[in-house]
Amino acid sequence: MDSKRIAIVILGLPNSGKSSTFKHIVLKYGGKKLQRIKRGWQSLKKINSSILRVYFVPASPTETNIKLEDRFKDWKELPEILFVAEQTDGHNRQSTFDFLDKHEYKILKFELSNQNGDGIWDRFKKNTEEEENKLNDRTREIVSKLKEEIKTVLV
Repeated sequence: MDSKRIAIVILGLPNSGKSSTFKHIVLKYGGKKLQRIKRGWQSLKKINSSILRVYFVPASPTETNIKLEDRFKDWKELPEILFVAEQTDGHNRQSTFDFLDKHEYKILKFELSNQNGDGIWDRFKKNTEEEENKLNDRTREIVSKLKEEIKTVLV
């Protein structure tokens, strides 16, 4: 059976920019500036011709010690598009990917570096032009891959 769901997974160490990346996606594509991104639904309007309702899990299953399977155990319908943060070497990382595989999510994985550097996935210094540029580039790359998958997966 072909996948009808998409999961965007951002891997990184604690405080590496996973939540900042999610907040920037909501700002650029949802028009909402968030001080803090919380678990739940967000509407992204500028990705394709329709409004996408996506579900965010910004505090990783490792951080919260709540596995995805437990978070969604009482749901009748799983989100078509799911954004999940997870720790690079977190103790719940494997169960996160097992859950996504079991429920036939097409996984788009992005990993943040813990190194300072010029790459868009490298660590940045907060409140700098460098941060803004990296977040813009990360967001464009994530959304570009999401658009490609929407065309093939969710048709």
